[in-house]
Amino acid sequence: MEGRRCGYPYHVPYRSITPKAEQCENLLVPVALSSTHVAFSSIRVEPTWMIIGQSAGIAAALASRQDSSVQDLPYDVLKDRLLSQGQVLDLPTEEELPPKRVKKGGIDPESLEGIVLDDATAELEGTWKRSTGFGGYIGSGYLHDEAIGDGTSRAKFTFSIPESGSYEVFVAYFPHETRAKAVPLEIIAGENNIRMSIDETIPLPTGKSLRSLGTVELPSAEEATLTITNTNTKGFVILDAVVLRIVKE
Repeated sequence: MEGRRCGYPYHVPYRSITPKAEQCENLLVPVALSSTHVAFSSIRVEPTWMIIGQSAGIAAALASRQDSSVQDLPYDVLKDRLLSQGQVLDLPTEEELPPKRVKKGGIDPESLEGIVLDDATAELEGTWKRSTGFGGYIGSGYLHDEAIGDGTSRAKFTFSIPESGSYEVFVAYFPHETRAKAVPLEIIAGENNIRMSIDETIPLPTGKSLRSLGTVELPSAEEATLTITNTNTKGFVILDAVVLRIVKE
């Protein structure tokens, strides 16, 4: 699930597989647990069945050893054994989860850390065609220049830099051998004029939606610009997003 997600993790409580003692004592039901039909639809997949079945087996063994019913088995005893078996019982924090997906498979820009420049906020010139053909893009889609490479396709982002420092520059695109290898990127902030190049044939890190281009020094600025063009490019220029993250010491 690293890189993006469709929903949220949730607990499957022990009581959901344990009938009330007055209705049926000492019974575990791992494949017909009490839940709404919506919850049951997400539970009835093989990995979940396997985990619930393993938990039921461990609970049954512990109850037998303690000469108690499964309803009377102390949860702390079961919890310690499940953890020793490698089960994950605590929900991850929002920071530990991959970015959320939004409509049509996109990643919510607001879930990303740093200064996020999504293609939807760019001032565009020339030929750009919008697409959603590849899943995992940032926001509602991405753009490409139809491999024209004539220098007339420009995307300019205007943004503010809250504090001076070293910023790591990340880009989002969809790598392929048909992509451009030297996409010009220019950042202007105060007296700083920084030029970088994006090779969009290079694969992204496994499970990630962004690739680092390196670190640059930027001053604080109320108005800075970042521009991507298709000047002298050969192949498709993909424009999805650029993210600037300050490097904390």
